[in-house]
Amino acid sequence: MRALVTGGTGFVGNVLARALRDAGWEVHAIVRIGSAAARTDQLSAAGCILHRHDGSLQGMREIVATAQPACAWHLATLFIGDHAPEDVIPLVRTNIEFGALLLEALSTRPQAPLVTAGSAWQQHDNAPYSPISLYAATKQAFDSLAAYFAEVRRMRIVECLLTDTYGTVDPRKKLLWALANAVRTGTPLPMSGEGRQLIDLLHVDDAVRALLIAGERARAGVPGLQERWAVRPGQPITVRELVERYARARGVSVPVEWGARPARPRETLVPWTAGEVLPGWTPRIALDAGLAGLA
Repeated sequence: MRALVTGGTGFVGNVLARALRDAGWEVHAIVRIGSAAARTDQLSAAGCILHRHDGSLQGMREIVATAQPACAWHLATLFIGDHAPEDVIPLVRTNIEFGALLLEALSTRPQAPLVTAGSAWQQHDNAPYSPISLYAATKQAFDSLAAYFAEVRRMRIVECLLTDTYGTVDPRKKLLWALANAVRTGTPLPMSGEGRQLIDLLHVDDAVRALLIAGERARAGVPGLQERWAVRPGQPITVRELVERYARARGVSVPVEWGARPARPRETLVPWTAGEVLPGWTPRIALDAGLAGLA
C-alpha cells in the first residue's frame, strides 16, 4: 500500500509518516523546495520517498501520478496564533493554495481518498464555526474547497479536527516549549490574564492513531464522502492548571508572570464539546503521563 503524506517535516506529520512505515505502508512525502535539510533527512532516514513540490499544479499532478497513493494524508499547515500583515500571504499560500493543488491532483484518482487535519481553533466559543485567528479561517477556507471536491468530483474525504497537540521532541515554540524554556533559563514567562483560558492537550500518538483510523474510514467510504470528526481528549483545563500540572509532572518550578502580556482578541474560555468524536477512537495517554514523558 502506498501512502502520500504532506506536512511530513512537521511535528504530527513526521510521527504519522513513521507510524505508516511501521504499519507496512510505502510512504511518499511531499516536501517543499527549500524545506530544512535536517527535517527532510529525518524523513529519508525513516524510509520515506521524498517528492519536492515546485509550487505548480503540474508539479503536484506529477507527484500524485508517481506516488499512486491508496490514501493521502494532508497535514501541511502554517500555524500563526496572532498574525502580522506580512503573514497573510504565507498563510493563504500554505493553508489554502497548496491544499487546493493537492485536491485537484488527487481528484483525478478517485480511488485515492484523503484524510485532512483541521483545528479546534475553528470552533471558538463552541460554535459550529467561529475562527479564533486568521490561521483558523484559512483552515476553514480549505474545508470549503474540500466540500466542492467531495460533492462534485466525488472524492472521499475524512477530516479530523484536532485540539492542541504535544509530545516528545516537539520542535514547535508553543506553550509547553515556552514553559520548558522558562525552567531552563530561569526567566519568568509572561502570560496573559490569570490563566483562565482553556486548553485540551492531545498527545501526538493519540492524534496519529486517530488519523490512521480516519484513513480506514476514507478508504472504505463511498464516492462523494465528506466526514468531519472531532479528535479531542475532552478534558479541558485552564492554562494556570496546566502550568501547575506540568511543574508536578516534571518535578520543577516554573517561573510565570500572570497578566504580564495582553490577551489575544479571542481567548478560549468556553470548552469545545460540539461535533461527534471519531468513531473507534479514544485517547490512551493521560495528560500527566504525557507531560512526565516529555524529553
